[in-house]
Amino acid sequence: MTNEEAIQQVCLEPLAIMDVPPVECVDLAAAAGFRWMSLWVQSPRADYEVTCKIEPGATARLVAERLEAHDIRVRNLEVFRVELGTEISAFAPALELGARLGASSATAILRDDSPQILDKFVALCQLAAQFDLRINIEFLSYFGVRSLPQALGLALSARQPNAGVLLDLLHLVRSGATMDEVARVDPALIGHAQICDGPAVMRDEDRLRESATDRMLPGTGDFPVREFVGCLPPVALGLEIPRDSRAFEGLAPGARVKRLMRATRQLFGQAPDGHSPTI
Repeated sequence: MTNEEAIQQVCLEPLAIMDVPPVECVDLAAAAGFRWMSLWVQSPRADYEVTCKIEPGATARLVAERLEAHDIRVRNLEVFRVELGTEISAFAPALELGARLGASSATAILRDDSPQILDKFVALCQLAAQFDLRINIEFLSYFGVRSLPQALGLALSARQPNAGVLLDLLHLVRSGATMDEVARVDPALIGHAQICDGPAVMRDEDRLRESATDRMLPGTGDFPVREFVGCLPPVALGLEIPRDSRAFEGLAPGARVKRLMRATRQLFGQAPDGHSPTI
């Protein structure tokens, strides 16, 4: 993916605005110049709720209206955590809601790479297919499926046409994956990508904290962001920076989103207003 393609694919991920009501999230994305965004429709566990989560009914209808008014399209749905005891059919309402809002994919986080989890993943893919959704496995460097080979192995073993992987640059770096490995992945398997930045080294015990609460803006750390993007097909490029990150310290939600877009435009050679800089 070229720099020009990348800037057209940037997608606002929910982590930056998890403390914002869903309708306002759409307005903030539009004000910052986003054309794409992902939505939070499913909590990873019953006791984990966030302000930005979209509920069926009036809230969903208002979100749909704001998306249409701002001409913003939905790319991905967060987040479907699959464990051995997960009842896959319980995900149907959230998948249906996300599909009605225009999403084309959803993220699955798998507890392990056992045959039993593979069966659950296959069932999730088959359920999602009813709503024309792709399911992308996101591996985390500190939990469950922890590496690119594991995620790819599960996606291929599922033998489902809508199975793929989500590549998050943070977890690629922290798991020790190389950009050569990324470049060798079948482009058809890559359904979504996420970028951020960070220091070259992070202690193992700090990986969860970094992932959930303290990533850096693209272009401000040591990650090979441009090289990573250059290895990708033209897929959605999610900007995955948590609201608690030091890069956003002291900023209101709208200012966070604008800073994120501005840093990304600069990284890919565009002026803050979205135009190519004059040489």
